[in-house]
Amino acid sequence: MKFKYKFMIAHLMLVLVPTLVVFLFLYGRLSHIITDHTIESEQALVSQTADTLEATVSQLRLSMDSITSNPFLSEATYTSDVYGYLSENRNSPRALEFFSNINALIDREFITAVKIYIPTKEKLPVSFSGFVSSVDDVSGSYWHGIFAGRPSMVSLLCPSFYLTSGEINDRGSLAFIQKFTNLANADGECSYIAIYFSEQYLENILRDNLTGTNSVYYLINSRNSLVVSSDTVLAATYYKRYEAIPDAVGSVEEFATTTILDENLYMGYRDIDRTDWRLVSIIPVNNIFTEGRQLLINTALLYLVFVALACATALFLSGSLARRLSLVVEKINQNREKSLVPFEDDSDRDEIGQLVSNYNAMVDRINQLMREQTETAEKLKVSEVKALQAQINPHFLYNMLDMINWLAQSGKQKEVSIAVQTLSKFYKLTLSKKNITTSIREELRHVELYVQLQNMRYEDKISFLIDVPDEIMDFEIPKLVLQPIVENSIQHGIFEKESKEGSIVIMAWMENEDIVFVISDNGIGIPDKKLPLLLDGTYEDGKGSNIGIYNTHLRLQLLYGRKYGLHYESTLGKGTEVQVKLPASEHMPSYSSPDLILEMAVGPVEEIDGYLTAQD
Repeated sequence: MKFKYKFMIAHLMLVLVPTLVVFLFLYGRLSHIITDHTIESEQALVSQTADTLEATVSQLRLSMDSITSNPFLSEATYTSDVYGYLSENRNSPRALEFFSNINALIDREFITAVKIYIPTKEKLPVSFSGFVSSVDDVSGSYWHGIFAGRPSMVSLLCPSFYLTSGEINDRGSLAFIQKFTNLANADGECSYIAIYFSEQYLENILRDNLTGTNSVYYLINSRNSLVVSSDTVLAATYYKRYEAIPDAVGSVEEFATTTILDENLYMGYRDIDRTDWRLVSIIPVNNIFTEGRQLLINTALLYLVFVALACATALFLSGSLARRLSLVVEKINQNREKSLVPFEDDSDRDEIGQLVSNYNAMVDRINQLMREQTETAEKLKVSEVKALQAQINPHFLYNMLDMINWLAQSGKQKEVSIAVQTLSKFYKLTLSKKNITTSIREELRHVELYVQLQNMRYEDKISFLIDVPDEIMDFEIPKLVLQPIVENSIQHGIFEKESKEGSIVIMAWMENEDIVFVISDNGIGIPDKKLPLLLDGTYEDGKGSNIGIYNTHLRLQLLYGRKYGLHYESTLGKGTEVQVKLPASEHMPSYSSPDLILEMAVGPVEEIDGYLTAQD
């Protein structure tokens, strides 16, 4: 594939992948935000609509109170014959004021008519025809049957089907009816005051606060009668029984998801104060996401336009760049099968010319580093093998086995068990991991086991103390750094004393970004003229070389640089102090077969009767 096409694809990936991730993230977040915002807004609208409806009902009740509290009507209720009283006093000033007040209540927009129904068989005067009628005119209505069936009922808010067709056509589609009893004839037939009002007025209240095309408000009463709705068809579709609404939604004014006719909906409700009405709000779930989905689609389309422009620009620029780079690629291909060889100097000083110049400098540096790396790897490999060989000292192992054999012959079974377990743990820590580093905790444990084995062999001649803070225990240290130093302190320091007794102390602390160890002993010390020879591998004391110390120092410098490694200070006859310095780094353990490391260190490993043996 040509570079310019790769360049274009790379730009597309850099643009499209983050865009897709952001789009999906925004879609989820936006959907959640829109849902929460819509629900919060709908809760506020439900409360606002309910407050408006309650204010409307309060207006009806105030109008009813103004009628029932009028002195003219109050006097009529104390007579044995309401009809007779009204007939005799219909032209009195109080009667004219009463009917005038009733007429003032009728605004035609909300309150459309007021009627007083009285029990009479007489033909009513013409002057009564606007406001007073006989109860017989409405005796077949549903609301009259409700009052007759429930004598204790005082008032009733009536949906349209409670009314007769005559009431609906001539007076209004909804009504607020209140019963009043003739106090002079309490056992007689009751009279009724009916305030008729407009269904359209309530529908407008619901529609004004409606959100979404498929959302709906509807009012339902305790008899499961639909009072009014913002949309008759949707109200019938999403109809839910009065008593089932709280079970489906929960608390008042909260919205919850429900399913009606296999459609997921958000439903909320609010009870209208001083009525048996319940305002229900329904929002289809799909409606909520329509606005957010359209916004994202518009954004995506706009973004694709910019992507197309970016791709065209990238293709043009990459084509121009690719022509120059192809010349460099051709030159590099000439050296593919050879060692790295610098190019002839490019006379151009643009970016491609600088690339050629930097390439030549890089080739020289790489060749130099490769030579240095080869030398360093060889030194490090030799140092690691020698360190493991020194650790897996056959003479130490033979001496330990001789001691265990002597303990066994002496019948000291407990001491034999302890010795075998300690020796096993010692070599397990030595060989259990393939990487060249371990934690400070395990390295100190390894040294403890070594000193423990020596004390078992030489009857606790060595006092050993570790003073290392817990916070650096999990830091990294190359394996077999401390043990060769402690071994050297024991063999060439403490055991050279006449008493063969002594103490060793290991301390450590953080120093800026480094860790510093100090291993001190009270052995015989080292002569001043021999101290410089300790770390160059040439030290001899007549009883063996100091190769373990030299290898440890060399490994630290190969791994971390010349500022790290070992430093010796000693006072003849008093003791020696060794400082070990290495960079602080968290330890990352890695596991491998100990047999493999053992074979790398001392040669092929064979298993004989369940025991590992090594060929020197």
